[in-house]
Amino acid sequence: MSETIIKEIIERAIKDEAFRKLLFTNPDEALKGYELTDEDRKVLENLNEDNFDEFAGGLGDRSTKGIWVVGS
Repeated sequence: MSETIIKEIIERAIKDEAFRKLLFTNPDEALKGYELTDEDRKVLENLNEDNFDEFAGGLGDRSTKGIWVVGS
């Protein structure tokens, strides 16, 4: 999993509300131009408004443990 790319996308979604909405509604469009593995894409496509803040807030903890879990 590409931790750096995931963090970049999450940080962009935190700072850019329009990108964040696009990520939830049309992840294919939002993720264009990013080189993602299938696993990266799956993690990001499973994000929604309900679990995004929790995921973003715990990103550091998850990345240091090597565990990426997204609630449904």
